Amino acid sequence: MFVFGPVGGLIGLVLGLWFVFRYKGGHRTFSAIASRSAIVIVAIVVVAAIGVQVRLATVDFNNGLTPQLEFEIRLPANTVVGDRLKMDVEMQAGTQRSGGFWRDAWLRHDGDRPVLAGFVPLYTRTSQRVLVFSRAGEPKLLFNIRLSATPAPSDQYGAWQRVDFIDDMKAESTPRRPGDAEAYDIRYRVPDWTKP
Repeated sequence: MFVFGPVGGLIGLVLGLWFVFRYKGGHRTFSAIASRSAIVIVAIVVVAAIGVQVRLATVDFNNGLTPQLEFEIRLPANTVVGDRLKMDVEMQAGTQRSGGFWRDAWLRHDGDRPVLAGFVPLYTRTSQRVLVFSRAGEPKLLFNIRLSATPAPSDQYGAWQRVDFIDDMKAESTPRRPGDAEAYDIRYRVPDWTKP
């Protein structure tokens, strides 16, 4: 099945192209038929390659292990943090939504700036990820996560990255760029998920 099936399919493709170009297309010479057949085969290969790339760009991680994004969100100086249960974090990856979790040691301070620590699973293989942080009664913070579709593992956090957009959650409003005083930052890492 795995040897004769593909060989038979290839022979059938070549013969089918030969008959179509010779009897329906009116081409009589070998070079005319061969050149047109080559164009069709190349087009099939290109379409198949594009399909494979699109599928790989959106497929879930299929090795049975799910990488996690560990993050720290740094709030403006002297922010009153409030109840952890009234804060939420979510990863948006295309149409996929996955909820995040706060660590047991979820709050520390960097000088006078509170830093919140958590993690979120990366279920989908895509480079288009947005981490959304929200607190009761406050605008939503949207952080573009700048990682490849299959992120490289790291034990170290990356550099602090400023919030990309702020959603005021008002009717007929769209997410906006942060103002100078809206000093919200994030940094993150993806520990090696292939190790036990």
